[in-house]
Amino acid sequence: MNYTQLLQVIAASCLMTVALMLVLRSLLKRINRELQRYLPPRYLQSKGVRRRTPVTPVVSDVHEQS
Repeated sequence: MNYTQLLQVIAASCLMTVALMLVLRSLLKRINRELQRYLPPRYLQSKGVRRRTPVTPVVSDVHEQS
């Protein structure tokens, strides 16, 4: 095997890898779309970021000494 044949094999394997990745991505998108169609709506709602309410300090005059 000479140098040009080696480059052709490398190029062919790169093209096959890219084609395989595109097919797999398409297949995963299709599966994801099918799964989302069968899920109940509550699982599809975005929850967002839940923020904790700030804690307000309780001021007590009983423990303070004057």
